[in-house]
Amino acid sequence: MKKITTIFIGLIAGLCLWAVPNTQTVEASQTPLTINIPDGKQAQITNKAIKINSEADGTITFTGKTENDAKVSFVKYGGNNHHYKVIADENGNFSKTLKLAQNTKKCKFVITSDDDEDSKSAKVTFIVTNTGYVKPVESSSSSESSTAISEESSNATSSSETAVSTNDDMKTDQANGKIVGNINSKVYHTPDQQGYHMNPANAVYFNSEAEAQAAGYRKSLR
Repeated sequence: MKKITTIFIGLIAGLCLWAVPNTQTVEASQTPLTINIPDGKQAQITNKAIKINSEADGTITFTGKTENDAKVSFVKYGGNNHHYKVIADENGNFSKTLKLAQNTKKCKFVITSDDDEDSKSAKVTFIVTNTGYVKPVESSSSSESSTAISEESSNATSSSETAVSTNDDMKTDQANGKIVGNINSKVYHTPDQQGYHMNPANAVYFNSEAEAQAAGYRKSLR
């Protein structure tokens, strides 16, 4: 009888061990990303963003370090929304110079690095005040053309640049099948969804859902 009881207790213990899952915390890999704060720009660091001023001509240069050959994305919000990309060199160094339009008073840049599909960096946000800002002059005949100043960009010698995706402001009903994101809600819409047509002032455009997700947007449920 004692032997039977011992066997029974052993079976119960074995079932209990089988029923308890073996949980192990796995930390998601993350691509390292360091952005240098430009010198002499009166930087103010907050818990949400780094506030800096542009050069007198409206240019701003971002330099930093990440994984070698990683893709570094610069998403600009404010004025005309744009999405730029550069590839870090073999040592992980990168540089990107942008020139703000004269009629852009202030804008936001969200910078991320992507080593592969499973490894992305944390976001680094800069709020840039354009010291070269010029208030647009209203005129009855050419008020629209006087404010249509395009953003300019150039590469520093330490980086190689991929094709840049520039999305000029357009009516969302003329988006030609692009993914349309709402800069206020951080939600994007595909052409078959209800919220696809929106105020162009709130819209940012992407060539694919993957590009929208890489910029921190999520897909609309409707």
